[in-house]
Amino acid sequence: MKLRRQSLSMASAAALVLIGSAAYAGPPWTVSVGGSSAGGPADYTASTIGDGPDIAVTVPKADFTCEAGTTLGSIAPGSTAAAIGRIAGSTFTDCFGPFGIELPIRQTSVWDINITGDNVGGATPASIGNITAHVENPDGLCEFDITGSVPATFDENTQQLHVDGGGLTISNVSGCFGAFGNGNPMTFEATFQLADVAPVTITN
Repeated sequence: MKLRRQSLSMASAAALVLIGSAAYAGPPWTVSVGGSSAGGPADYTASTIGDGPDIAVTVPKADFTCEAGTTLGSIAPGSTAAAIGRIAGSTFTDCFGPFGIELPIRQTSVWDINITGDNVGGATPASIGNITAHVENPDGLCEFDITGSVPATFDENTQQLHVDGGGLTISNVSGCFGAFGNGNPMTFEATFQLADVAPVTITN
């Protein structure tokens, strides 16, 4: 009887493993551009969409928004354990913070686009990493750096990258009337519509 119970337990455990494997394929994932997973990196552009302002940034003591943003970079087709592309440049327009202070955001490194989970119904968990940026008011009223990463979701049905979450940190603050402080966490929300590239798809 004990042997039979042990056999049943082992069978149940094996079934759970199989179920878990089917539910989460994990890396590597296959990235295709225009239906092909071969070839070199494909360049793209992307622009924020929304009723405006398109970009919302939140810190503990203050918020600021940007009316719109654009990015450019490349998507790498093929098999990958994480990285699928990069953001080589970006432009953020009409960014204003507390007291109406203008706060332009300037990208200061190449940002990574990574897959973090399986594609489910066309939606793939992702992240934007290696983020470094500098914010500086043109009149010298406020200045700080931004570093970290943010979670995102890529929707291949709409070819949109939804960025929504924390993971960023503020440092090297100068001025800012106490609205921003060193070590403050920051969240970033925006939706970018891919353009100038064949449809991008991700398979588990």
